[in-house]
Amino acid sequence: MSTAYPVIPYKPRLKGETDQPLEHQLVDLERICREGYMRVIHHSGERGYHIKLVVDPDHAISLFVWNTKVFEGKNTLARSYGLIPIEEIEVDPEEGDRLIAEGRFKLCKGILTLEIEKTYDPEVAKPGKYAYRLRLKGVKEYMSPKHGHSARPEYFLIATRRAPTSP
Repeated sequence: MSTAYPVIPYKPRLKGETDQPLEHQLVDLERICREGYMRVIHHSGERGYHIKLVVDPDHAISLFVWNTKVFEGKNTLARSYGLIPIEEIEVDPEEGDRLIAEGRFKLCKGILTLEIEKTYDPEVAKPGKYAYRLRLKGVKEYMSPKHGHSARPEYFLIATRRAPTSP
């Protein structure tokens, strides 16, 4: 899987096997322009939510948020799991996955707009439009039991709209 996406310049401090090339982990979200379909998924055993943004026919970008602030128009932190195969936007109920919401997104020049069109868990995500300016906090580097060596960009999501708007 090759990538034509801009990459955050980062030299890893740790060494080790990984299941994802560094250039896929370090996609620079502040420098890409894409829009399309998105899904919000909760994976069993995790304390947050993955916002999966479909960026081309074969790939999505997975943003992980630890709380529901992103669906309330509030500032929060997100970790990018980078460029992932499109199959990973699917929900596996046998694994305990839950589809939270679906909708559209636009990511351009460091502005992320999420439009929740359909919600399956209104306690987590209500329909509406939420816009954020992304600011790179830094790269979190660690050894993951699931993915091996990981270098994950973390972004501050700074709300540009305080209140959600109806779709």
